[in-house]
Amino acid sequence: MKSLRLGACKAHLTLLFIFIVAFSFSTGSIGQEAFKIGVVNTEEVLKGSEEATKAAETLRVAGERLQNKLQEKADAIRTIHDQKTKTELFVEDAQTADLENQIIQLQQEYQRERELGQQALLEKERELLEPIYKALEELIINVGKAENYDIILEKRLITLYVKEEYDMTQKFIGLMNENGKNGENGEKSE
Repeated sequence: MKSLRLGACKAHLTLLFIFIVAFSFSTGSIGQEAFKIGVVNTEEVLKGSEEATKAAETLRVAGERLQNKLQEKADAIRTIHDQKTKTELFVEDAQTADLENQIIQLQQEYQRERELGQQALLEKERELLEPIYKALEELIINVGKAENYDIILEKRLITLYVKEEYDMTQKFIGLMNENGKNGENGEKSE
């Protein structure tokens, strides 16, 4: 889902950039007045964001819990399978049928738990990260308007080279963390 969102965002940003540059050249505005541009690496902002880091840690721990639970099921399946392999040499097929049924049942449980667990992780990821993505988007728009930027681009998707003076990544990391702390403080005081 994230990769689709980034792909669509990349296409929109590329088209927007081309349109703005073409419009600026056609109207002759470049060179006549200052064109204020900035770039931001949103992936780095999210990596540097304390709130996004906490969300990623929560997801990592939940993923490990799911993996451990699934590993226990896989071990149980392997144990019964080994038991069946050892006993089938000495008994009739009908006597090992019960072990085969247990293996099938455990495999179905494993698959069901895996699917449910992955779905739960995706839902939790959406729940935790969507507000952070939205807050970052709003922050970029607000800074762009407040500081009179003509355009702020996603550094990773569009640019090959940018002067450091145009890179706003560290600024947004600071602002995201500042806003996160203000949000935490506001919640505690209510």
